[in-house]
Amino acid sequence: MKKMKARTKWLVPILALLLILSGCQAVGGFDVNKALLGDLDVKSSESSTTMTLSAVPAAGITAEDREVVDLINSLSLTLGHVKVQDNGNVSATGVVGYKEFKIPFSLFTDQKNLVFTAEGAKQPFYMPLQSNEMLLGLEATDPAKTLEFTKLASQFVIKNLPNPGAITVTSVNESVYGQPTSLTKLHTEITGEELPVLLKSFLRSVSKDTEGFTALISGLYDYMYPLIKDRAEDLNSIGLGDIPLEDKEGVVTVVHDAAKLAVDALLLVYDKQLENLYESTPELKTVLGKDTKLTADIFVDSGFHVRKQNIDLSVALPADEYLPLQSINMKLVSETWNVNGPVTADPISTTGAIDYSKGDLTPGETLRSFDANSSVYKLLKEEMAITSKSLMIAPDDDYYYPVVKNGTTYVPLRYVAEDLDAKVEWDGPNKSIKVTDDVYGDQLVFKIGSAQAQIAGKTVKLPLAVFVDEYGDANVPLRVLAEGLHATVEVDDDGYIWIERQ
Repeated sequence: MKKMKARTKWLVPILALLLILSGCQAVGGFDVNKALLGDLDVKSSESSTTMTLSAVPAAGITAEDREVVDLINSLSLTLGHVKVQDNGNVSATGVVGYKEFKIPFSLFTDQKNLVFTAEGAKQPFYMPLQSNEMLLGLEATDPAKTLEFTKLASQFVIKNLPNPGAITVTSVNESVYGQPTSLTKLHTEITGEELPVLLKSFLRSVSKDTEGFTALISGLYDYMYPLIKDRAEDLNSIGLGDIPLEDKEGVVTVVHDAAKLAVDALLLVYDKQLENLYESTPELKTVLGKDTKLTADIFVDSGFHVRKQNIDLSVALPADEYLPLQSINMKLVSETWNVNGPVTADPISTTGAIDYSKGDLTPGETLRSFDANSSVYKLLKEEMAITSKSLMIAPDDDYYYPVVKNGTTYVPLRYVAEDLDAKVEWDGPNKSIKVTDDVYGDQLVFKIGSAQAQIAGKTVKLPLAVFVDEYGDANVPLRVLAEGLHATVEVDDDGYIWIERQ
């Protein structure tokens, strides 16, 4: 676990580098801010995007770490055709690349559901969106207000972010969806060592932008007030019930003053805190160094809509015994057409689909949702090993509480069977228990008081009859049960029992 945490600490890309691009002021008479805000008025479009990852291995890595590097280099995502409809519906078709697997998929989302399917799936999967909104407390959110606040926040950020050191604007002719198009090419390059300086400039600009800062907080008030008003009891529980939320001017003034004070306080200690951060985490000097670099080409049409993007982000990583990488690179290429034109998203029906939000699919149920010859099935079964299961039973285990009779270990049937994902059913009239294997579907039948069992249609003699213990649990021979569910059983020298299923 320690090794995994150490790795993920440095595998997070510096997404802030991408944001800096948004802060460009006018270059060569071209209003870059207007161009970057132009897509906010796009209500419909069609597009394609390809994203790939590549990693440079660190020197002297192990064979196991080499597998990690190879896995990263095999990852890719292609969205071949994304359709955004003016009513908010979105559909997409694409391919996910993982090792030798290339898995085509489709998805569709509207205001009710996110529906997706992949090649080999016997039925689609879907996730209700309304339930997610309720979990987040957003059931009262107005989509129009959400869009309005998004625009306001984007304008505020873009207005205050500074120019990168390298930025140029040129007129070009480029092919977009096979059509030659006159575009303005915005090219920029940003290194990791520029980021702290640019961030400080952004904070200074925010501190001085009283009008924009106040407008942002006012917009946030309009967006959040209906939600907060409906949850007055939550404010009472944290001692904020006396705040006059209906006084918009007062609330906005107080929040603005507090936020500006926080920004100004951060500016006062910015350089010192950055110095302390470098001292406590010297690895950041590599990540935020000259070898970390963002290169972006953004192509904008005469309507200030982004029509093509070529983005290349390379992040240098520090030498670390837990990190098998020297650097990691992400490339993204996209193009957009039919902007604000007639677009109809391709729906995917939820009829017969599986509700993925319930999260109660067993490994076997998941596998049976795909054709056994499909790439997804092989990926889940062989690469991800979703059917793999491991149980350990100690000699004095107080959960499985094994009992040894005449050299045979008996265990409570239900606990072991269900922990191996099997379905357990009680047949009252026959005083028997039917166990259905999750992965292969084999059935095991044990009868109370009987020394015989039916295992996958065959009669098996048991050392002793099935018995009910003092807790009311039916006990059966462990090895017969586990092996009937396609698991292996081994006992080590200390008496610990290991049950493994692949």
